[in-house]
Amino acid sequence: MVHHEEARKPVSFTDRRPHLLADDDWGRAEPRTIVIRHGSGWQSLAVLFLCLLLAAAVLLGHWVVRGFDRTNQETTAALARAERQIQQLESGFAFEARRRQMLLGMRNHILKANPRVTLTEAYRYAELAVAASEQFPSVDPLLLLAIGIVESGYDPQARSRADARGLYQIWPSTGRLLAHSLGWTWDDSLLYDPEKNTQAAALYLDILFSTYKDPQMVLAEYNGGPLNAGYLRAGAGALAAETRSYVPRVLDLHQRLQREFDEGKALALQAEAPEGPGRRGRTLGAP
Repeated sequence: MVHHEEARKPVSFTDRRPHLLADDDWGRAEPRTIVIRHGSGWQSLAVLFLCLLLAAAVLLGHWVVRGFDRTNQETTAALARAERQIQQLESGFAFEARRRQMLLGMRNHILKANPRVTLTEAYRYAELAVAASEQFPSVDPLLLLAIGIVESGYDPQARSRADARGLYQIWPSTGRLLAHSLGWTWDDSLLYDPEKNTQAAALYLDILFSTYKDPQMVLAEYNGGPLNAGYLRAGAGALAAETRSYVPRVLDLHQRLQREFDEGKALALQAEAPEGPGRRGRTLGAP
């Protein structure tokens, strides 16, 4: 009975005081220390050294690559220069070969036109014509050759009834004007000089081509003066008979010469060239 009454006795919250646990309840608490370990100095230096070494390797590689690029560029430029020089040499050789063939072919035609000239003289006349055409590019050396064959037969002392003189038959009045343009002192014998006669003829033709552009008109004035050129243009009957036959004769010969030189037949004339006293003992094929 007593037991039940005690059990029913109300419990007061004031009796529930906080109960502190003794150290023995959880075991004695010990202080704990967190230790942060720092790397040693030599390890930091090693890492820094490795970084510097890597950076140096990268820079060195970049420098080496740039050196290779620079070397490749220099090599490419050197190869390009060498190739240009080779091309220039090849073009120079080709030009000299063509020029040599031109000279020999012209020489052979001059020998055929005038049996009295020597090989040396014929080659010299051809050289003068080619050099004059190089000085005055509008003048074809084969046209000079055709004019020389028709006009004088390549006789440097030729003189016509109209007083035209030399290889390309230039009148003294025209020659005096041409000599003044070329800076020469005029002399009556000047047009008998093959070199001066050739240069004067080339200058005259160059002037006429810049005036007319038409080979027929150029040849008409070259042969008979500006009045004949006007007659030819107008188709007038007053055109001189000589000029009427001269113009087609020179043009036909010029075209035939062009075909021969294009086909390489001009050199074949060597065997046909007459020997003559001045040529005996010489070799055809050399000036």
